[in-house]
Amino acid sequence: MRYRVHMDPAAPSISPSDGRVAGADDIDRRPAAVRGRKRDEDRTGAILEAAQAVLLEHGFDRFRIQDVAAHAGCGTGAIYRRWASKEDLLADAIRTMPDPTVEATDDPVADLHALIVGKLADICSEPDLVSGLVAAMRAHPVIDAAVRSRYTVPVFIGAIGRIIGPDHEHTDLLAELGPALVFHRAIFTPDTLDPHAVADEVIALTLAVRDQGVVSDG
Repeated sequence: MRYRVHMDPAAPSISPSDGRVAGADDIDRRPAAVRGRKRDEDRTGAILEAAQAVLLEHGFDRFRIQDVAAHAGCGTGAIYRRWASKEDLLADAIRTMPDPTVEATDDPVADLHALIVGKLADICSEPDLVSGLVAAMRAHPVIDAAVRSRYTVPVFIGAIGRIIGPDHEHTDLLAELGPALVFHRAIFTPDTLDPHAVADEVIALTLAVRDQGVVSDG
């Protein structure tokens, strides 16, 4: 519907193109786009995925809103309408990062190896990510809270439990070992950081714990 504006205050202020005198109902029937732009909620997920990709590619120190916008195919304004700061966006990107998934097979050892490698590959390819993460956690409470909320290992507990038993007293400790090795080596020996080597070492220790239990039970 097209409207014609009249400057004469005595005349109807708005006249529809079909010749009727406009009333309040005509104004209420205006398209939503005229009353105000509706935010595209689907874009929120695309922005978070872009932020995760930029974070893994550039690390915390070089993370820029402009790069996220370019990756998501949107303007920076679309990001700042959803997050007040770069740190808020980073925190949500960390919280929504997908957990590693490995389809269970008949070989729990191979499954654990695939899980560890998949979880650590991105970190191992960008060793500076770990040191930047520690600095960001200390400087920004919102990032610290996000990282701590994600620092859980139920998926590893399940995978290791298939090898040594879900109720073993050392299951939780072994599940924390992989991330601990990565943090240590990313800081002190970044040039030798290798997800496959970490997986092999965690598995070797897991099997040793399992076999020790078998010997003790015998």
